[in-house]
Amino acid sequence: MTRTGPREDIAEMGLHNGPPVDLVREGATADGTAEERRVHDFRVVEYRTPRGNAAAYYSKTNPLAPLDHVAVKSNTSASKTVVVPLEPNGGR
Repeated sequence: MTRTGPREDIAEMGLHNGPPVDLVREGATADGTAEERRVHDFRVVEYRTPRGNAAAYYSKTNPLAPLDHVAVKSNTSASKTVVVPLEPNGGR
């Protein structure tokens, strides 16, 4: 069995350690209006995470999770389920 992980994820996205990227969340507001949420200037770092996953400091990524994006039973933030494509930010 071949183990793949962060290095392969980074390479598949055409990224490498160091240059800044933006984290992007595309979704909809409660009324169905399309919206894009974006946070800037994150650095790609190869870190031991499961394949297809990313990690970031929550206070910096809070803008990606709308306030109404909550777990059904507990009503707590569902920020662990936010899909965030990474995009090079061109040295913004």
